[in-house]
Amino acid sequence: MADLKLPKLFSYREQVSRANLWGRQFLFFNLLLSSVIGLAYFYASPSTSAFLPFFYLLVSWLGQMCFLTFAVYLVAFFPISLIGNFRLSRATAVIIATLGDIVLLFDVKLYLIAHVHIVPPVISVMMHDLDFYTGLNYNFMYIAVPVVIALQLLFSRLALRSVYLQKGTLGCTIFEITALVAFLSSHCLSAWADAASYRPITAMRSVYPAHYPLTAKSFLANHGWLPEKSSANGNFEYIYPLSDITVDEVKPSNIIAIFVNGLSYSDLSEENTPNILKIKRTYMSFENHYLPYDSASDNFFAAMFGVPREFSRAFSEHHTYPVTLEQMYRTEYIVKSIYDGKEPDSNYIFVNGALRSVNYITTKSDEESLKAGAADASLAENGRPLALSLVLNDLADPKLTGSKRLGRLRSIDNAVGEFFNKLEDQGYLYNTVVFLTSSHGNPNLITKSGIFPHRASHVPFIICLGNGSNRGVSVQILSSHFDIAPTIGASLLGITTPTSDYSIGENLLSPKARDRDFIVSSRKGDLILIRSASVSIYKSNGNAFFESNDTHKAINPDLEHLIEAMRIIKRFEK
Repeated sequence: MADLKLPKLFSYREQVSRANLWGRQFLFFNLLLSSVIGLAYFYASPSTSAFLPFFYLLVSWLGQMCFLTFAVYLVAFFPISLIGNFRLSRATAVIIATLGDIVLLFDVKLYLIAHVHIVPPVISVMMHDLDFYTGLNYNFMYIAVPVVIALQLLFSRLALRSVYLQKGTLGCTIFEITALVAFLSSHCLSAWADAASYRPITAMRSVYPAHYPLTAKSFLANHGWLPEKSSANGNFEYIYPLSDITVDEVKPSNIIAIFVNGLSYSDLSEENTPNILKIKRTYMSFENHYLPYDSASDNFFAAMFGVPREFSRAFSEHHTYPVTLEQMYRTEYIVKSIYDGKEPDSNYIFVNGALRSVNYITTKSDEESLKAGAADASLAENGRPLALSLVLNDLADPKLTGSKRLGRLRSIDNAVGEFFNKLEDQGYLYNTVVFLTSSHGNPNLITKSGIFPHRASHVPFIICLGNGSNRGVSVQILSSHFDIAPTIGASLLGITTPTSDYSIGENLLSPKARDRDFIVSSRKGDLILIRSASVSIYKSNGNAFFESNDTHKAINPDLEHLIEAMRIIKRFEK
């Protein structure tokens, strides 16, 4: 009853004073609760054995979780306490604290599953998907919400009791000072790590929600000393590779890559491509290989670097070279490229290493390119290994249709068969690994309807291993040109650094090669998830579509897959 008479018994000043005293105690209890909930982020953070990154995680955990709680208190509760109604202030604070904890629990679950936080793009997808079919299980909220409500009511009661007993202020003060020191320490460590490019700390900036730690580079940019980061024109900051490259000494193998551009998987037949079919059945063939992009230059970039094309311009402007190419030069590979003399675009030149000592040989036709490759005496020049790319472009001509295209296809198939026969007859296949694929699908299969040319992008991918292993193997896992760089790097060049540190693909020759759910691609701002029988398209406006054969229909976004794809695309962004 005494509580109900407070507005009559106490003046406005006394009401505000009691509300603020109560609020400080209530804040203290919520600081403890948010810190306990925040331990989930600490648990799910990247593992580290070094002391400094661990210390940064620790202080940023305490500092950020307490900062978030204090920010909500300062913005939401403190103005309400000035109304002068103690009971209304308490009730409002309990509601606000409960809602804040619920949002935090949602974010914790999202981070544990997908390692991202609740941000506007994610909220947009969640709101668009009203039935909440996102692949995330939030059933624990049925228990968590009542527990949070009960805790907030208990905190309210304990805070009210401490106000009347005038106890607990010392503990609050000590904890608040500790949280403030942790908050400042985390930002100082972040600024130092940014200035020193100490990745074990900079890689942990996104562990906690709404965490924007101080960085030396952004501070200098804001004061005009450094140019600001910009991604609109491709000049964004990136880290490639993500860690130092380590290599084991291996016996170098000759590497030959044949790109029969314009050839799709559906072009293979006994009538038109008997030689390529024979090679496919003799060696290791990947049956579900898809090109991520519709441009040959973009697919070359994906093959050489193993990263999305969004990094192409930035890499070119900063003269960043593929990890595999750098390792080839360290081991004194002879790097050559033979193509049909057609003028390649700037991306093609850059990807094939024209900025480095690559020997370019031009020919008049695809058949001549294959003959030049087979007759290249440098295969054994001074004992140095060879990295040779043969780019065949005749079939990529969209004007080549009907019987003319079939005749050209048969001619190229004969030339490819002769090329393999010569390599085998001359003993070049020993200690040589040959890749046979395409970087541009059959242009006649590309239709105006739909967004992604699924049939055209399904291309052959064959690996001929010089040691005679994996012969006659048909592999069904999903693969793409993103896998070429890590396969060459890990299996042929002896690179022991995890492939995820320099590509978004996988080593297809590894016994641990896994079948992924999708291949990530993009087109005109849309995110595309490629599967063996379909594609999912996520538009920039939040809509999502499913394409299979000639079917094109709207679907509910799969938040888990969408977030995973976004993280893959942005893996090398700084």
